[in-house]
Amino acid sequence: MLVLMIAFPLAVAAEDVWKPRETNAAWQDECGCCHMPFPPALLSKGDWNLLMQDLDKHFGVNASLDPKLRDEIAAFLERNAASGWGYSADSLRITETPWFMKKHKAAIRMLIKGRVQSLADCAACHKGPGTGFED
Repeated sequence: MLVLMIAFPLAVAAEDVWKPRETNAAWQDECGCCHMPFPPALLSKGDWNLLMQDLDKHFGVNASLDPKLRDEIAAFLERNAASGWGYSADSLRITETPWFMKKHKAAIRMLIKGRVQSLADCAACHKGPGTGFED
């Protein structure tokens, strides 16, 4: 019983992907000017590194940054990245990681039925305190 009482808060904290262990205004501003600044815990350190290296080809858009700013954001993403199974995708798309696919089966069904436009539209399902999508 004591083990469960100790382990449960740790498991909950690990699931709170919406709140990085630290904040970074550059990440909020730069990534948030075009799309939601996706929480760092949704991709692996290696994937964030690769993604930040090729910002001139960021999913078909030139999202290049000043090198100093790019390095600051990349370091923040890497420090707060996911670890463990399932947080990496060849495409570098969060929505194609094994973790996302397993966790979001209902969202995939909603996409197929046309009830959501994109799996990257987190606010379609995630609303309320702590998600960044408060009503």
